[in-house]
Amino acid sequence: MAAALPEQAPIIDVCSLVYDDEGWRAYLDRLARHAPRYLAVFARSFTTYFGADLGSYRAALRESGPTGAVDILLPAGRQPFDLDAYISERTEQGVRAEVIMGSPARLPGGEGVNDRVARIAAHAPHRFHAWGGITLRDGAAAAVRELLRCLDLEMTGFNIIPFLDAVDVTDEEFAPLFQLADEARLSLWLHTGHHFASAVPADISTWRHVDHLAARYPHITVVAGHAGWPALLDTLMIAARHDNVLLEISSHRPSLMTQPGTGWEPLLRYGRGACRSKIMFGTSTWVNPIPIATLAAEVRDLHPGDEGAVAHDWLYGNASGLLGRTGHG
Repeated sequence: MAAALPEQAPIIDVCSLVYDDEGWRAYLDRLARHAPRYLAVFARSFTTYFGADLGSYRAALRESGPTGAVDILLPAGRQPFDLDAYISERTEQGVRAEVIMGSPARLPGGEGVNDRVARIAAHAPHRFHAWGGITLRDGAAAAVRELLRCLDLEMTGFNIIPFLDAVDVTDEEFAPLFQLADEARLSLWLHTGHHFASAVPADISTWRHVDHLAARYPHITVVAGHAGWPALLDTLMIAARHDNVLLEISSHRPSLMTQPGTGWEPLLRYGRGACRSKIMFGTSTWVNPIPIATLAAEVRDLHPGDEGAVAHDWLYGNASGLLGRTGHG
């Protein structure tokens, strides 16, 4: 029988976005350029998270396009981001650590969002683990330069979103980037599965890409972002096949995973057994704009009784092991 767990079990969010308003604008502008449907599909999530009026946002989206909609989310004179208040609020809800994702986007003065994220991590080094945002759009040499900068900023991992780059990560052109990451033993968060960049192939980043990277670069820990949904069974089997593959469930509501037809049955089946050590919790911050404690409680509800130990692994234990391997656990 599993040992009793504390009622408020700890949480590690392995897909967190922590930006000031300039950082958020850069993030949203990148979405608007390369995947504008996100601003419409997730209108309610965006307006709830940023405290904006949904009707005004949708009107701006129709009349002014993505840029006007972003202005509704981030109007002039907004209250400045309070990092200490953010840390305090999330700590009260049980969060002990967060992997905060950088972005390759640039701010108006030329500074990189990665630089801002690195400073945020330095503010609370035992709480935040910064992973730099890398784009492949500008070619391998530029990607290598940015990853070297991220290493200089003491980041311990990196993230790539292939649907924003419209590039195949397995292309031989990018081998120098992954060789550098392999030598540095970095973690990689890779967006996998469904996306809304309709001009880009739906299968631009799947379990096949994870399989390729994990086999070729055994010292990179590949985290399949959003768990590769809807190809859950394939993603899980790749995770079982490679010691250096994990997956995380951000952007998806745990409370919906038990509903027939949602495709999460393999996760619930193998995530309690063969792949129990492979699954981590994440939020993507704005996608489900509700308290993180609520999302964590939904994970615990998936694992009643003695299976509370499984929820503990998903919410904290597996991610703790990953962060420990990067030297900052």
